[in-house]
Amino acid sequence: MNKMLLSVCLCCAALFAISSVVWAAESDLTVLTGDSTKNYSEMNYSLFSAVAAFGILDLGEAVKFTAPVPGWKLQKVRILAFSEFNETNETYMPDRNIMIEIRDKDLKLLYKFADTQNMYFLSTEPIFAEIEIPDTKVTGDFYVVYYDRAAAPIGKVDVDESGNSFLFQNGNLQPAQFGLEDTNETIAFNWMIEAIGSK
Repeated sequence: MNKMLLSVCLCCAALFAISSVVWAAESDLTVLTGDSTKNYSEMNYSLFSAVAAFGILDLGEAVKFTAPVPGWKLQKVRILAFSEFNETNETYMPDRNIMIEIRDKDLKLLYKFADTQNMYFLSTEPIFAEIEIPDTKVTGDFYVVYYDRAAAPIGKVDVDESGNSFLFQNGNLQPAQFGLEDTNETIAFNWMIEAIGSK
C-alpha cells in the first residue's frame, strides 16, 4: 500500500514538473502583432482571398514584423482564417493547399511550408490557428507571407493606412490598399497574422 501511494505521488510530482516546464516555456514566448495593439476580439473583421479578388494563386498576404532582439527565434505563426463551412448540408470545403513563407528584411526566403487548410482551419466559423515552424532566427525586420489559395481566406481589418500589411508576389511588395474608381477613395487592410517566438 505504501509503495503504491509512493508511486502515485511520484507520478503526480513528475506530471507537475512536466506541466511547469511547459508553462515556463510558453510564458517565455513573445507575440508580435504587426499592425495593431488592439485585441482582435474588439475589432470588426472580414475575410479576404487574393484568388477571389484577383484570380492570382501565387499572390500572398504579407505582414512585416520587427524582431525584439537580434537572433530572435520565430517558432509559431498565428493566422485568423476560415475553411468554408456549408451550413445547409453541414459540409466543409475539400482539402486544398495553403502556404506560408518566412522572409528576411531583404525578402530572402528563410522558410517555406505548405499543408492542407483543413489541418488548421476546420471550423464552423473563422478561427485563429497556430502553425508551428522550426526555430527560425531573425534579426531586424522580417515578413510572414500567407497564401490563402482560395482554400482559407484570411481575416482582415479595414484601416486608414495599411501600415505593415502588404500583398506579395514574385519578390515584390505593395501596400495592402486599393483605390475605388467610383469614389476615388482608398481602402486599406491589416492582415490578421501574428508571429510568436522567444530569445
